[in-house]
Amino acid sequence: MKNKLHFLAVFLSIAINSFSQVATSITNGNWTSPATWSCTCVPMPGATVTINHTVTLNTNFGYTTGSITINSSGSLNTDALGRDLWINGGSFTNNGNLNVRFLLNSTGSFSNAGILTARAISNSINFTNTGSFVNIDSMTNSAVLINNGNFLNIDSITNNGTFTNNGICNYNQFTNNGTYTNNNSLIFTDITNNGNLVNSDSILGLNSMWNLGRITNNQNAYLTLNKSLLNRKIVGGTAVINNNGFIKILDSYYNYDTISGITGRITVQDSSVNYGHMKQSFDFCDFTSSPSPYIDYNFGTISTGITYCSPVTIIENKWTSLSIYPNPAISEFIIKTGELNNCKIRLYAADGRLVKDNLHEGNIEIQELPTGLYFISIMHESDIIIRKIQLIK
Repeated sequence: MKNKLHFLAVFLSIAINSFSQVATSITNGNWTSPATWSCTCVPMPGATVTINHTVTLNTNFGYTTGSITINSSGSLNTDALGRDLWINGGSFTNNGNLNVRFLLNSTGSFSNAGILTARAISNSINFTNTGSFVNIDSMTNSAVLINNGNFLNIDSITNNGTFTNNGICNYNQFTNNGTYTNNNSLIFTDITNNGNLVNSDSILGLNSMWNLGRITNNQNAYLTLNKSLLNRKIVGGTAVINNNGFIKILDSYYNYDTISGITGRITVQDSSVNYGHMKQSFDFCDFTSSPSPYIDYNFGTISTGITYCSPVTIIENKWTSLSIYPNPAISEFIIKTGELNNCKIRLYAADGRLVKDNLHEGNIEIQELPTGLYFISIMHESDIIIRKIQLIK
């Protein structure tokens, strides 16, 4: 199920009312077992619930008043049938572990400093995440969400609100219809941007990017795409990319609207096509073009301030001193950066998860990682390069 939650009807049969119970878990057990709770009762909507043990949610639960607090020693987990949680008032705090089928945040107070797993999430509550959202099949955000923690292995996410990432996020399919600001690390497979996307640090796209809105890549920010960039407006809209940082496209570049920048650089490894407007004074490098203006096919407008690097540049030549071996690797591999000092090295799994950060030249231990394909991201000054490595056991 992608970006659709059909579970509201589940809660129509639940009595949502104010109830003055106080229930604290005293042992592991089912939610509906009185022996699990200090009150020797079954917590009802409106209760003040504190979980210090492993509690199995064996019924769907929703509330408009009251609270649920999962402490660091506690967990609330769906049973084998898959259970749903609806927060429509009151408060919810997770400092431990939450695992449910569907999580619907409508109104009230929500906080996550622990580990949260769900099949699908629909969020309309403003909150700051300091924990981890992991293994989510589908998520929609329509509120103000600040991430100071992690969003890991999210298959499909749609942002209709305001999302600020100060931590680490990795998504498979990412659709941004609102405002998304990246201040740390964002990894995705594919993205469609219909809104406003601002990057001030590092974005890695394992596949392609389609921009129908506005993208701002700030000074010293990196945006790397393993495949293509398409900048194309829909009828009545605009598609604008303002780049003052570094955009590296390992396949093709297609511009049908506006790409601008004063201090930025865009490099393209394959075809480059312009039907729109390339303006201001950014540097454009297509490594497959040789005659001026160093773009394969130009049917639009290119401002006179645009500069062009030569098809084979020092920036590409400097990577000749880089070596990564052995490949495939078993328990470790070695990175030699040669004359390149102060490189920023990261290792990503094939699904975009950041698995190792702050790496340095030399031996990289990987014996704890499973067999599979991985991506090595190496940043040096104003450039970034991606290399693949296969791990076998």
